[in-house]
Amino acid sequence: MGAHTPNKADGILSAAAELFATKPFHEVRLDDIAAAAHVGKGTVYLYWTSKEEVYLAIIRRGFKAVCERIERELPGCHGFCWDEVHVIVAALVDFAFAYPGVYRIMRMATLTPEDPELQGMRNALADRVERVLRAGVASGDVVDACPALTTQYLLSFVRGAALYPPAGLTPELLRDHLINLLRRGLGPGAKA
Repeated sequence: MGAHTPNKADGILSAAAELFATKPFHEVRLDDIAAAAHVGKGTVYLYWTSKEEVYLAIIRRGFKAVCERIERELPGCHGFCWDEVHVIVAALVDFAFAYPGVYRIMRMATLTPEDPELQGMRNALADRVERVLRAGVASGDVVDACPALTTQYLLSFVRGAALYPPAGLTPELLRDHLINLLRRGLGPGAKA
């Protein structure tokens, strides 16, 4: 097998993802990525020309994995809206915790804003979430006057928690709280 193989690229991306998960973006160098992947720097350059391109490839791979996981797991929900929402939330939260720096990098808007592939994936994900909510409205499982807006809230809640996590945030806490908030809302307090 030659040096320019998809498996080698995946290995480099996996090593780079671990680095980016433990160090701020600006502290990771291509030399570090090559060393972590046990390849020469020239091998990294066979696939990407900069660490920004490597990081963007990691984000794309992560988003693709989220979308694939959702599509793989939704059929097992047999059309039950809240089970489908659980699948979606779990996939998004797991992604946020697996790639803790992704949203910080995306917020910088230097790498991802105009990437057509990533934007297409995000749009497909939003469309899928909205279709789940609309099906829930149609079946009577969900009352939602604007599923398109709820879709954006759901995606933004995960992003916001990843960017500004409260102390002690765990994937389980984020999943459970988000599902509870979607299902029940905040509700009036005792003084209301």
